[in-house]
Amino acid sequence: MTTVNVTGGRADLYNLVRAALGGEVVTITARAGNVVLISEEEWEGVKETLYLMGDPDFLKDVEEGRNSPDSDFEAWN
Repeated sequence: MTTVNVTGGRADLYNLVRAALGGEVVTITARAGNVVLISEEEWEGVKETLYLMGDPDFLKDVEEGRNSPDSDFEAWN
């Protein structure tokens, strides 16, 4: 993880964007607070995870699948 202040981030924005696109999390600090720079692909994954984790039926289905024997599942081809 890379951490820079906002002044350093402004001066090195291109490299910070490249780092984020490469999967690195970049934290930019400022007096008013911090921000995190991540790739769009990473952000879409975070949103999807939050959506799924907020669905109680999804969590119930996952738990049910964990407790089922392998013989209950059908192979996909």
